[in-house]
Amino acid sequence: MSATAKESWMQAAEKMQVGERAEEEAEAALAAAGWEVINLNRLAKNFRFADLLAKRGATRLLVQVKGTTTDEGKFGALPGPARALHELARHLDAQAVYALVRLAADGSVVRFGTAENAAAIADDRTANYRGTLRYHLFISDFEHTAADLDEIVC
Repeated sequence: MSATAKESWMQAAEKMQVGERAEEEAEAALAAAGWEVINLNRLAKNFRFADLLAKRGATRLLVQVKGTTTDEGKFGALPGPARALHELARHLDAQAVYALVRLAADGSVVRFGTAENAAAIADDRTANYRGTLRYHLFISDFEHTAADLDEIVC
């Protein structure tokens, strides 16, 4: 294996580890707030549209989890997949939510927002940026925790 291929493989493995840790943090936050949570990626490796399915009472959430280790809490999140998640959730009589998880040694931060809002923010940032935009969302874009998620979902 070439040095470049090995480096690429190691980056992919590290990204997967960040994603799995972010899913665990989001799952724990939702469970602590009284949601029943299923990690869809444990059922079907790398489920395409959402990472978690959460249910509390009659409310169901499809949750796309984004994880980062950056100090600024930067996330790549294109508007197309956010819209697709919203449409899928609508057809399933569920709510589409993004969970942004900043992983840090001093503790993780988990914030939630709607997929519609994620798409709108990413659209706006993409439209106002010349070139290729790598980061579309920041943890500061979302203010809701799992405890106050009821404020943004029906």
